[in-house]
Amino acid sequence: MKQRIETKKINRRLFLKKTGWIAAGLTVAAYASYPVMRAKLPAFPTLDAPNTQDGVLWLQAMADGRIRFFCPRMEMGQGAGLGLSQVVAEELNIDQADIECILPDTDQVPPFQMTVGSQSIANFFDPVSWGAAQLREALRRLGAEKSDLPADQIKDGRAGFVLPDGTTLRYSDLVPDTEVIVSEDQLLPDDTLPRLALKSAKNHKAIGQDWRHHELEAIVTGQMTYARDVQVPDMAFGAVIYPPGFGAKLLSADTNKARAIPGIIGVEIDKGDDFIGLVAESPFILGAAIEALNAQWKIDETLDQGQIDSRLDVEKFRSDDNFAHTLWSSGDLGTAQRHAKHRVTGRYDTPFAAHAAIEPRSGVVWVKEDKIEVWCSTQDPYFVQNRVAKILGREAEDVVVHTHRIGGGFGGRVPCQASEAAARLSAIFNRAVRVQWDRENEFQNNYFQPKFAHYIEAGVTSDGKISHWDHDFVSSSILTGTVPSLVGKAIDIATPDDGTIRGIVPQYDISNRRIRYAAVRTPVPINAWRGLGSAPNAFAIESMMDELAFIAGIDPLQFRLQNLPLSSDRLANVLREVAEISDWGRPSPPETGRGLACAVYKDETAAAVVVDIQIDHTTRAVRVTKAWCAQDCGLVLNPHQVESQIMGNIIWGCSMSLKEQITIAAGRIDEDNFHMYEPLRQESAPEVKVALVVPADTAPSAVGEAALPPVPAAIANGVFAATGQRNRHLPMTYESRFDETG
Repeated sequence: MKQRIETKKINRRLFLKKTGWIAAGLTVAAYASYPVMRAKLPAFPTLDAPNTQDGVLWLQAMADGRIRFFCPRMEMGQGAGLGLSQVVAEELNIDQADIECILPDTDQVPPFQMTVGSQSIANFFDPVSWGAAQLREALRRLGAEKSDLPADQIKDGRAGFVLPDGTTLRYSDLVPDTEVIVSEDQLLPDDTLPRLALKSAKNHKAIGQDWRHHELEAIVTGQMTYARDVQVPDMAFGAVIYPPGFGAKLLSADTNKARAIPGIIGVEIDKGDDFIGLVAESPFILGAAIEALNAQWKIDETLDQGQIDSRLDVEKFRSDDNFAHTLWSSGDLGTAQRHAKHRVTGRYDTPFAAHAAIEPRSGVVWVKEDKIEVWCSTQDPYFVQNRVAKILGREAEDVVVHTHRIGGGFGGRVPCQASEAAARLSAIFNRAVRVQWDRENEFQNNYFQPKFAHYIEAGVTSDGKISHWDHDFVSSSILTGTVPSLVGKAIDIATPDDGTIRGIVPQYDISNRRIRYAAVRTPVPINAWRGLGSAPNAFAIESMMDELAFIAGIDPLQFRLQNLPLSSDRLANVLREVAEISDWGRPSPPETGRGLACAVYKDETAAAVVVDIQIDHTTRAVRVTKAWCAQDCGLVLNPHQVESQIMGNIIWGCSMSLKEQITIAAGRIDEDNFHMYEPLRQESAPEVKVALVVPADTAPSAVGEAALPPVPAAIANGVFAATGQRNRHLPMTYESRFDETG
């Protein structure tokens, strides 16, 4: 029987009262769609982008004149709350000190889109601006009532309004000590609503300023409360023994020895779910209890890296002509190949990769008769809310998720598996329970970036134009990577995964091209990782562009510019800008080289990167000594914050290119901590210079991951310039710089 999804409308005031949140101040009422799932449906991530009208759900003017902003974005270092606070400040003519920016719990605002995909500013700028403008106009109407003047005579002032006689009315003079609800029928229509954030950037007062993040001092002084810092009364400590390999099934465990350890509250085993959990009065005895359990597992398929590489071998698929999806086909490929002056073939491989966030996940859950409280850090608190409700057989509205800043997400913190385990243990043992993952759990039991294998055959005409582009690649589905295998395979056949193919179509003017893709599922759990497929795909595309430029004898910058269509003027502009700030074209000393690459992230944000490479024979290392990036992400809310995000992408790209890879051995992840999976260290980080290219009157676009895609290719191109040898496999080490296919 087909399941139905019912939708009901919830008034904001009723929602807040129902969930126990009510406060004095001015609140604008509105309606929002709130999906109510039938009990048998699984929990889904919160995918829907916000509507413009949702903005009023996140703002309230307080009696003291401050604006409370329930920021609909989870914070993990990207600073979305800071930029959106500047939008609030712009519309309401206030300073940063006048804004109380809060990470909302699930009982404070209706569900909003999960924090992924560099969507925060691009998707939430407009609703936040609209909601703040509506709140300002509601305050203006209060000012008109108080002064007995028409609203159009109440002019904007700092943190309030100015009357015709020069008298000021501050917001604190207008907001009463009791709650006031402005009804939906009082909202101004779009054509009469003044939007200060939409004015020309030269007129902005808050937008475009280098505000410092409101949580910075708490972070650097150790006062920030992360999920693992949460303490609740009578809290116990839980642990879960996870399967030691892909698809492992529980055979047995010795519960008697574990229960006999003083301080152990109980042990729970469910062979049907392969679940072993235990709860103790102290976290320091959990290790001994886990050892005493002596859990025995059965692993049917102990795959190693070679077997998985064989499954993801693009050349096997080419020999069988076995690609499920042709993503692009145009022109006459065969004729173009015959008439090309130069032709190049290359295979480009990138490995599995881990998120490697600095903070292992943690969850505290207290299952009570009337309410379930969850304290955790997640990119989607409403997904966690629904997951916990499903596990416990309760309604989602019974569960409150208290959100916390995340110590690094990168796509790996949408679920909070520690909270799910804590919920199960809390319900069984009738105690608040904290489950804290360690580093090994993070590496073994999270999901990963898939391996990619690309094969490109392309050519150049005598006048330096790309004659043809024949591109085949193999990887695993990302956005549906955690869907069960049989259903997942059916999805793979039906449609290519949007995350895996992100950025696969070159930005260049190529009349004759074919791009084909095959999806392969392996036992390795796959899902979102920073930028999804954009960086592996750009690595292949921009490496081949460099190879074509070299064989044609054309400068790599000039080759790109002359092959861009006129519609790619924003990409051309960042290429010219990065060339200028890096002094492109100057000669490089021996054992050094310069590399260039570019990309457009999600067809929105253009970025170009230049790197200086040094081959250090003494330390046997490939080093990126300097990096330059020019980026066009439209309107910039906070230049310093955007520059910081770009620098983070550059460092991440260097780490991805030179250090990071996950390998498989005996059916499990081989790298289980930072001594084996070593990100780039500070001593190896390059000096980075950033230039922001901001066309007039452009909307803000993605920033969080946009500068990452060009970095690996820029490094590979720089290594070629330094050594004359082509690296087509990541990571690029000193030993591997001479690629056997180069």
